[in-house]
Amino acid sequence: MQSTYLDYAATTPLRPAARTAMLAALDTFGNPSSVHRAGQAARAMMDDARRHLAAALGVRAERVVLTSGGTEANNLALRGVMAAARGKVVLTSATEHDCVRHTAAALAAAGVGGHELIPVDKNGLVDMAWLATRLAKGNVALVSVMHANNETGVLNPVAEVAALAHQFGALMHTDAVQTVGHIPVQVDDLGADVLSLTAHKFGGPKGAGALIVKPEIAMHAHITGGGQERNRRAGTENVAAMAGMAAALDVAISSMPAETELAHQMAAALEKNLPHGFQIIAPHAAKVPHVRLILTPFAGEMLVMKADMAGVCVSQGSACSSGRVVPSHVLLAMGYSEAEALQAVRLSWGWGSAVADIGVGLSALA
Repeated sequence: MQSTYLDYAATTPLRPAARTAMLAALDTFGNPSSVHRAGQAARAMMDDARRHLAAALGVRAERVVLTSGGTEANNLALRGVMAAARGKVVLTSATEHDCVRHTAAALAAAGVGGHELIPVDKNGLVDMAWLATRLAKGNVALVSVMHANNETGVLNPVAEVAALAHQFGALMHTDAVQTVGHIPVQVDDLGADVLSLTAHKFGGPKGAGALIVKPEIAMHAHITGGGQERNRRAGTENVAAMAGMAAALDVAISSMPAETELAHQMAAALEKNLPHGFQIIAPHAAKVPHVRLILTPFAGEMLVMKADMAGVCVSQGSACSSGRVVPSHVLLAMGYSEAEALQAVRLSWGWGSAVADIGVGLSALA
């Protein structure tokens, strides 16, 4: 059975350029921390990957901290900032990915600092009035608001959030996992002090990511034991994965106009051909072009399994929640009931997709 893959928000196929770069890097086996020629060859490859990432995001290479992915990058962002701000509060939006929500909650449970949720409106957008009021009360070290939601695709006003945070002396972190490689992202235009990304969302390998950090921020390492990444992340670097990430992002950016056009065509086809009783979540909110969450009249888990039997890959939302039938915290925060939150299905597409995939996917769900 031929498979139709509509779960790019969970992970993407590896781009050919990334595969080629990784295969070449596997022959450069030295430890990047070693001073001999094998080690320095690996170091040169790492530095090249770092420069490519930095150039793509409009920052200097020394601001790039290489990580094992988005989850580690988000952990480092929160733990690294809050380690120097003990007793203060981190604010996260109510719709953040679990790796942000749970990390903030863990920090609070450990007595490092407080954690409060920023409410969202019916579209999943952060309540800016609430945020301004809370920031004015003081004692906030960090505000973490994702650039685009991983379930709905809704874009948050990150630049406005950053400006507001800075007005009251707080730092701002954004999880840009679903936007880097899909829409233009320049870190300083967003105003973010810290930004997270991961390779496997834009055609790179799993196990590779990065945290972009302003140079004036003292980022405390939460993985210790070595001086790698300017003492911000210990551990021998995965050279092949980083080479693949840089190659994938290069292609994603050069191909972005054509891929964005395709993504918009697929979104339009989805919205035009929705089966009766199906509706797009937050239909009028600005979104990334490649992710749509659909509220259906049926149990989402049943539809995912039904689609899979027909050779179509879709999901109920975050891949990190797979295997657990629980209501989406994103939809609950947006005001949907628990029953409705269990009836949502996410479709997402990308560089290897075709417009015809939408018709196949909808047929499998109807």
